[in-house]
Amino acid sequence: MKNISTSTASFRKIVEGDYLYVDKTKYIYEMVKEPFGQFFFSRPRRFGKSLTVSTLEAVFKGEKDLFKGTFINDADYSWEEYPIIHIDFGRIDSTTVSILEEGIKLSLNGIAKACDVEIQGSTPALMFGELIKALYNKYEKSVVILVDEYDRPITNNLEDGKGVKQISRVMEAFYQMIKGYEEMERFVFITGVTRLSQVSIFSKLNNLVDISRSDAYSDAVGYNEKDLTDYFNEYIKEAAKKNDCSYDEMRKKLASWYDGFKFSFSGIKVYNPVSIGRFFTENYEFRNYWYATATPVMLINLAKKQKITVESLENAIVTDISFNSFDISSLSENEVDTQTVTQLLLQTGYLTIGEKEEKSTIPSYRLIYPNKEVRLSFETDLASVYTGKSISDINIIATNVQRAAFEGNVDEMIKMLKSSIAGIPYGIQLKYEKYYQSLMYLLFKMCGMNIISEGMTNIGRIDAELIAGKNIFIIECKIDKTAEEALAQINDNKYAEKYYNAKYDGYKIYKVGVNFSSDESVRNIDGYLVE
Repeated sequence: MKNISTSTASFRKIVEGDYLYVDKTKYIYEMVKEPFGQFFFSRPRRFGKSLTVSTLEAVFKGEKDLFKGTFINDADYSWEEYPIIHIDFGRIDSTTVSILEEGIKLSLNGIAKACDVEIQGSTPALMFGELIKALYNKYEKSVVILVDEYDRPITNNLEDGKGVKQISRVMEAFYQMIKGYEEMERFVFITGVTRLSQVSIFSKLNNLVDISRSDAYSDAVGYNEKDLTDYFNEYIKEAAKKNDCSYDEMRKKLASWYDGFKFSFSGIKVYNPVSIGRFFTENYEFRNYWYATATPVMLINLAKKQKITVESLENAIVTDISFNSFDISSLSENEVDTQTVTQLLLQTGYLTIGEKEEKSTIPSYRLIYPNKEVRLSFETDLASVYTGKSISDINIIATNVQRAAFEGNVDEMIKMLKSSIAGIPYGIQLKYEKYYQSLMYLLFKMCGMNIISEGMTNIGRIDAELIAGKNIFIIECKIDKTAEEALAQINDNKYAEKYYNAKYDGYKIYKVGVNFSSDESVRNIDGYLVE
């Protein structure tokens, strides 16, 4: 078995180091086979964008020897060498506008020096234009432009509204040069996490072909099921032995944990390459590999600001219109609607495209968590937002609640919930039922237990259903009412009857009515009843 590397995005290093490379060059070929092309490609972090840029760079350097055994090596490509401008904004400090401008200038001057050309200009945009022209004139060939992580300067400064606007103006002027020097360009490829908006920093660069949501490029990065079979089969067999399960069971577990990312409405689902690579190289243990390398600090801060609820995530819908209207810079504003935050969750990989909404009059799709890794990790972060506690504290609480639930000890479960809520800062508590329902839901989910929020029956909606071992908990929450009213709703609506069948023989059913008080002297559970 070839070694796997998840720490390099250099195509040359992967080939020369004899690491396993999943051949995606058929997508490279589709882009480069024409005499001119301009493309935009967005994907979440650590999904292979930078490796794609590096592979394109090797193609346009004419380094055919690196591509032995790949699709493009056997295709009718000329392997002509071109001058290249490769800029990675992930490596450029964007703390302030002046620091960003200085970083871009250093990058451009470095390319100019390496190519033995001289450029001048008082701004990054002017220097960029001068560099395109200088390379075109020196080599008498059209220039290839590769821009990685175009949106990093924006996303790094979203909390600074004024700073984002200033940076946006710098970037808009910079990208305008691409259109201005189009006649001198052979190929343009721009990547980022967030999809471009036609009304923001790309307003002057509206001739890019956006392949981000194209079915044809849906698995251009990431691994599809065939990739796993073709490239990782021996690793999967070893993983099955290590985890004491069959080959087919291991495939199902891998899919449950790391598959499920879908980047177009009718596209192919893919596995995250970092998660798969690290699972196979770190003793075949199921852990949160991708999430740990791409912690969504920006998203969590927005969750705090918008107080995202579980319900808003589980009922999220996306349409073509919302795709086209998303503007990343709008997230720097004080008031950001839930739909915009949901869009960001989709584009950054924490939600993905699910089933089509058949009843909608316009093409609409329900959003879902892609897999277990993302769901568990993001819900843990949300629980931290809701409680104001650290992730480690949340995990301790979850462990204690889980133990009590498996023992059927409702009193201990409620005690732990009350303890969790007691430490929540006043400023982040919300005076409505969904807040407390979401908090309880998240804490139970942290335990790794099967909980259904707002489960439907033929009569009404159950606030929460929890299954722990042979114990079933049917929970109804009220705020500023009584536990008696909550328990009465469970009985009046016959919520427990869905479990009165052979499938649940031997299970013990607990009906739990809970009331939360928003009174300043309480702000916690002030009563509960159990049947």
